Amino acid sequence: MRTTGAGKDGAEDTSECESCADNGVGAADEGGRRSGWGEPPLPDPSGPVRPPGVAGSAGFLVAGAFVLDCLISASGLPVWGDDLRADAMRTVPGGKALNQAVTLARLGVRVAAVGSVGCDPVGEAIRSVLVADGVAVSAMPVRQGAPTPVCVVHSRPDGEKAVVWRVPDELAPTAGTLDEAARRLGGRVDATLLTFEFPSATAALVTAAARVSRWVVVHPAPAPAPTADRSALMAAVPWHLVDVLVPNEAEARALLVGHPGANGPADLLADALVDRLGVPTVCVTLGAQGCVLRTEGRGGPDRPGGRSFWHRAPTGPVVDTTAASDAFTAVFTAQLVAGRSPRAAVHAAQQAATRTVGRPGGYEALPTQAELSRLTGTRPGRPDVVSPDPTRPDPVEPHPVQPNPVGPDLRRSPAARVPAARMPNLDAVPGRTGWAARSVSSRTPV
Repeated sequence: MRTTGAGKDGAEDTSECESCADNGVGAADEGGRRSGWGEPPLPDPSGPVRPPGVAGSAGFLVAGAFVLDCLISASGLPVWGDDLRADAMRTVPGGKALNQAVTLARLGVRVAAVGSVGCDPVGEAIRSVLVADGVAVSAMPVRQGAPTPVCVVHSRPDGEKAVVWRVPDELAPTAGTLDEAARRLGGRVDATLLTFEFPSATAALVTAAARVSRWVVVHPAPAPAPTADRSALMAAVPWHLVDVLVPNEAEARALLVGHPGANGPADLLADALVDRLGVPTVCVTLGAQGCVLRTEGRGGPDRPGGRSFWHRAPTGPVVDTTAASDAFTAVFTAQLVAGRSPRAAVHAAQQAATRTVGRPGGYEALPTQAELSRLTGTRPGRPDVVSPDPTRPDPVEPHPVQPNPVGPDLRRSPAARVPAARMPNLDAVPGRTGWAARSVSSRTPV
């Protein structure tokens, strides 16, 4: 396996990683295919571009941290000097990017991991798991001198969790690795999903994602830490290039520090984020309280724009919430890209999250391919996320959020601040339903 990194005089280091060499990961199989890619040979980039959500779709990129989760089930957290016996402990591959990439792959779409792991047995195991689930890893560098991180997740019997983590900056994805992953997908990418595990790299990653993807989706987790430079880091993000934002309540409030809505009611956080950032689609997840969706789309009674809708959470047992937001974000994105309305996308995403929280763990709790096939109406093993049916009504009846009691500032439409080219054009692609596809070139303000 080859590694990349800074070499002598700043040159790229492509030295062999001895602990990973000749172990089968990334090696060519008998047919000459790289097992690190984990899928058939790439299509001819000069071939016809098919709409997303049908066989031969361009694919997805997921950028973030790929880690080993140490999952601890206990009735409480230890205090300093305490000796706490856990109910259960185990380690599994994890990280928000890994969980999202695996969920997308199980939906049947082509997906590539954008990130790095250390040159150690843990990194080798993570790459192997991704390959086994059909996620491409050929643009995923193995870094010498930076150990693959371990994330410690404490969970209580009621499903609540506490997380201790650190990911070395040396393992951060870069614009270069994102470009390389896109090239290996033939240069055409339906959507790029980004997390906040590397806040200082977010601005560059959003810019790079906008160059190669029709959709840029930001899952701002974990919530930005309350450091002195948090405001500067968030201000540096080119939010005008982001198409979809999916935070939970804590993450939404962290993004709104300094805004009147930061301490407002949870059901108005999506409105406040649209007002502050101008992102056209915002879905704030609220755990057992469901989620609030705000879109700026236009086009019919089942695709209203400019107002928020609250979607109740499906009923079901809650065992562990570790990977719930990851499953939600992946399915929500895939459904939007496939042409489903945002409200229908929320319904499918909630069903995926409900299955995830009903089982212990993170990666191992994610919905299976068969479960995802049933809840999205797809065929197992086929790369068609969903076949949009314009005659099929949304399966949910969300409740409009009532007028804002805090003040009119939160209800100000962002339309005056958002470049016209970024506003969804529901008639841009003939035969499409739901959000229309926007070309990468349309991101240039007019």
